[in-house]
Amino acid sequence: MIGVSKRHKLIAASLWVAALAAGIVYIQVEDISVLDMVASFYRNAQNHPWAAFTYVVLYALRPLTFFPAMWLTITSGSLFGFLPGVMLTIVGENLSAATAYTIARFFRAPPGEDDEAVAELSPFRRTLQEQALPTVIVLRAAYLPFDLVNFGCGLLRVPWWPYFFGTFIGILPPMITFVSFGASVDLNAVLDNPSQFDPASLFDTEQILVTLGLLVLSGIIAWYAHRRRRRLSRD
Repeated sequence: MIGVSKRHKLIAASLWVAALAAGIVYIQVEDISVLDMVASFYRNAQNHPWAAFTYVVLYALRPLTFFPAMWLTITSGSLFGFLPGVMLTIVGENLSAATAYTIARFFRAPPGEDDEAVAELSPFRRTLQEQALPTVIVLRAAYLPFDLVNFGCGLLRVPWWPYFFGTFIGILPPMITFVSFGASVDLNAVLDNPSQFDPASLFDTEQILVTLGLLVLSGIIAWYAHRRRRRLSRD
């Protein structure tokens, strides 16, 4: 990012790390788990008029906390239903990817200064820059860790528009799959008694079949995008 000095980056990083550390200490002291946080949001959001807006905002800011994206995606299916959950998560997840990408671009070293640090990644970096769209689609559709791809693309200077469109297309199969899974689960029953539950009474069989079909579709899209990327690399 032009005009941002190393001093300002150091200050921003220090504040971010301090806030994360304080949050981790609080979570450890209060013995709060990820499931506890999901349960708190889920129960407070049920039938709340601002639930959808809050969900999108939380998803957009999620990279600042490294909270697992998968849990928010699954929760949306159970909380809002399949189709509304998909629509809201498309917005929230793309905003989240943009937030992480922007953070990475803010903190990355200026061009030339990080060449030695990423020397071992240079072939992959070149592929990301020259074939950004199909490569990002493959990375997304292959269920790689969401934040790893987000921050990695920002640090490796993947062009913005291929990153944006590759993300928008590539996240659809895995995202819809997780929303579908959430819509098939009675999350209230799981949260009330996570150690003892009857799968037969918790899962919607038809929605589970949809989820399995989406998993297969994700694999086909990842395979096709990978073949497309390899074809481009040979041309």
